[in-house]
Amino acid sequence: MIIDSHVHLVAEDWIDRSFFIGMARVATAPMGKMTGEYPDPAALIDNLMPALSDTSGEKTVANMDEAGVDMACIFAVDYGLAAGEPPVSMQEQNRMVAEAAKRFPDRLVSFFAIDPRRPEGLELFTRAVEDWGMRGLKLHPTTGYYPYDPVAYPYYEKCLEYGIPVLFHTGSQPAPMKFRFTQPIYVDDVAADFPDLPIIMAHCAHSLWEEALLVAEIKPNIYFDFSGWQMRYNSHPQDFYRMLRRVLDQVGPWRVFFGTDGPYLNVLCPWGTWVKAVTEPDLSCCPEVSFTPEEIEIIMGKSFARLLKLG
Repeated sequence: MIIDSHVHLVAEDWIDRSFFIGMARVATAPMGKMTGEYPDPAALIDNLMPALSDTSGEKTVANMDEAGVDMACIFAVDYGLAAGEPPVSMQEQNRMVAEAAKRFPDRLVSFFAIDPRRPEGLELFTRAVEDWGMRGLKLHPTTGYYPYDPVAYPYYEKCLEYGIPVLFHTGSQPAPMKFRFTQPIYVDDVAADFPDLPIIMAHCAHSLWEEALLVAEIKPNIYFDFSGWQMRYNSHPQDFYRMLRRVLDQVGPWRVFFGTDGPYLNVLCPWGTWVKAVTEPDLSCCPEVSFTPEEIEIIMGKSFARLLKLG
């Protein structure tokens, strides 16, 4: 079974346009390396949004079928306090994500996304788990808070009560979000204060993956997903494979999850291509690296299924 542990449902009225412009600037930057002239990011967003938008899960499931993905963990993201409030409230976004998971119960599971500084957030989280059946918590500290901020601690206590994980964005992020809040070291306080709480560091913290490993080595309640590494894979596949090998060597495959960060990264590396990058790796660029079939099977789905008690 192949499970994508990191997929967004998104629409243009779910996130302020400033974030999409920031993402487009990142995507277009490589095009101007040699000339210093960059494509218009606004035009790129206008062209891509129809393909990216999915609030029902139908497009996501269709794309999963094409890529050979059996299940996916879906969620929204709360950028409102940093980028500007979107027309669709976080309550409504989370409800729609939960409805998508109910629409496709054998294909989708949902996490609740919130900025913990929202006064109504904890009440919404309770409703999301108890009434809507959401299976985890997604936090994105790039909006301006550290994972160890006391405002977030009641959420971690709720996660322990419900027996569900918390997923943190770790690593870099386009403007107007701020990278410094998501350095892996800042997750260490949470892992120390809540040693029984399953904590997922999304993206293996991108370029700070070695710092993430330093934390995870001594905090065995920390897990990783390696979504968002497609750009590095496209340009320097050996960097991706060497990172993945080190992570597996240090923490083992049962704490590592396949993910895409779709639909955004699927534009740069199609979903099926990313699946095959792990299931059928071309390691000619780094012949010293190898993966066993058992390791691949675990990280491609078994590990996430075990954590969430799926099936």
